[in-house]
Amino acid sequence: MAPAFDPRSMAGYAPVITGVTRDLLARWDALLNSSEADVGAAMMHTTLHIISRTMFSANSDEIVDVVERGVEQYQTTVRPSLLDLLGFPVWFTQLFSHGNRTGAFDEFDRAVDRLINDRAREPKNKPKDLLARLVAAHDAETGNSMTAKEVRDEVVTIFMAGHETTAQALTWTGYLLSLHPSVEAKLHQELTTVLNGRTPQYEDIANLRYTRMVIEESMRLYPPAHTMAREPIAPDYILGHRIPAGAIVLIAPWLLHRKASLWDQPHRFNPDRFATEPPRFTYIPFGAGQRICIGAAFAMTEAILILATVAQRYRLRLKAGHPIEPRGLITLRPRHGLPMTLERRQSCER
Repeated sequence: MAPAFDPRSMAGYAPVITGVTRDLLARWDALLNSSEADVGAAMMHTTLHIISRTMFSANSDEIVDVVERGVEQYQTTVRPSLLDLLGFPVWFTQLFSHGNRTGAFDEFDRAVDRLINDRAREPKNKPKDLLARLVAAHDAETGNSMTAKEVRDEVVTIFMAGHETTAQALTWTGYLLSLHPSVEAKLHQELTTVLNGRTPQYEDIANLRYTRMVIEESMRLYPPAHTMAREPIAPDYILGHRIPAGAIVLIAPWLLHRKASLWDQPHRFNPDRFATEPPRFTYIPFGAGQRICIGAAFAMTEAILILATVAQRYRLRLKAGHPIEPRGLITLRPRHGLPMTLERRQSCER
């Protein structure tokens, strides 16, 4: 899958990212000034359309709606529990589950199967996107291709991970900017200097340094992947504690990113701390080592372009009195959503 995430591919995705974001802005523009919108839901819908079009060339509202329903059901009713993480068998964990694990993705599976079958029937006339690479992939050692289930599992994973985490990163970024007007003003200054009202392009990303720093600091305080599980393949020792092979090791960026011995004023929102690269393994929003997220570059490209496009047009203001409580599901979500007031700044087109 690596070629789908290389710099050349990123440059090709950029117009899709900004195009979908401008569709969002057009919907907001149709509202009265100072209208209210749930920014979390808006970011989820936007990033889902982006992943659908960039990775699978699917421009149908149908599959986007199916994914949204499946993700919401899984996150809120079927999400993995401590029993899952401790390795108990599925039949046992289902005894304590309030949701229908087998049914949460049935509709999604059928939609993905239609995509795969359609692509397999006429591969020569279809786009050379990530789905095409998965359908055509062969194991270098055995020569075997992936089974339909293996392809579907990869597609589901990319759909889930490819939109949910970026959406949550942008949601928490909007929240933090609304609380820190000096940071927002510095962001606006950079956008004016670099873009001067025009839609950002892939080549602009290198010059949008503070925009990147804002997102990085947001993911430090509110990492979308708040907890990660790893399984050692051999016994090891950590700080004198023996870790047996096959154990479940939980790594919590939520704690690591706020550790006072690693970060100065760890609970303060300060994007300037990312003017220099943090020490290795102190900041791991995408994981680290061999299992680092394959989509890290895609996520950062997407987040920078979306934030730059939206922030040129709108200031987002948190609804007065609205409770903010992080909720650690599969990703880190605001428990009560994020309704915000949309204050128009200026057109992002020139």
